Amino acid sequence: MLDKLQEKYGLTSFTLKMIGIVLMVADHTHEMFSYVGAPDWLNMLGRIVAPIFLFLAAEGFHYTHSRVGYLRNLLIGFWITNVVIMILQQALPNDHVVMINSIFGTLFLTIIAMWTWDSLKHPKQEPKRFAWGLLGLAFLVFGPVLALTLLNAASASQNMFLIILSSSVIPTALTVEGGIGWILLGLVFHIFRDKRWIGLTIFVIFSLFLLWQSAMHGFSDYQWMMIFATPLLALYNGKQGRKDKWFFYIFYPTHIAVLYIISTVFFAH
Repeated sequence: MLDKLQEKYGLTSFTLKMIGIVLMVADHTHEMFSYVGAPDWLNMLGRIVAPIFLFLAAEGFHYTHSRVGYLRNLLIGFWITNVVIMILQQALPNDHVVMINSIFGTLFLTIIAMWTWDSLKHPKQEPKRFAWGLLGLAFLVFGPVLALTLLNAASASQNMFLIILSSSVIPTALTVEGGIGWILLGLVFHIFRDKRWIGLTIFVIFSLFLLWQSAMHGFSDYQWMMIFATPLLALYNGKQGRKDKWFFYIFYPTHIAVLYIISTVFFAH
């Protein structure tokens, strides 16, 4: 039955990405304008975004011609976004808005996790690849330790360079958007790429766990609403659709800058 639905209503990776981008803009609109009354439903819509991009990252990892190039582009996107945020916050301070957006860092670590998983599968048959897998695992495990050490040192010494280094230069599970939860979710999508129903089942269970946690705290956290990404991911038909390699890399920091400038110049007092 799912095959028939995918054939009739199937979504390409391009369509999924565009849906994610529209919902992301809604979410960031809430982030930038909540202090002047932007409705919470914009934030609720935004909960669907992360699983879409993590799912597409697993697809991109499978199809890319250069995994090194993929990682490089994500890291550069991470740096550029952080530089844009730092410049804006210095040039146009806005006490009402705290920008912590950096999905590129999350996707970078998720791709490393996928690569590490694949590299550790056959230690005897592929020892060189296994060694690279161990290096990736070390980065994922000890990166947060390094970041925490630098943050503690920065707090003690008020060293701005260490603060920037620990949060804006080296992506770690401790400092990127979504943290270890999103990285593991992306890895699940990769591991069960050929058995999507298993990956989506795990995703739904995780979302229901977040719902239970939210219920324990008066439903103040909307992250469980990412469960509504499930039908969109289920309808993915495995096709790329229109090519747009660089659009997201350009659009992401640009839309954050535009929304922040509008929020600060026209609404902050």
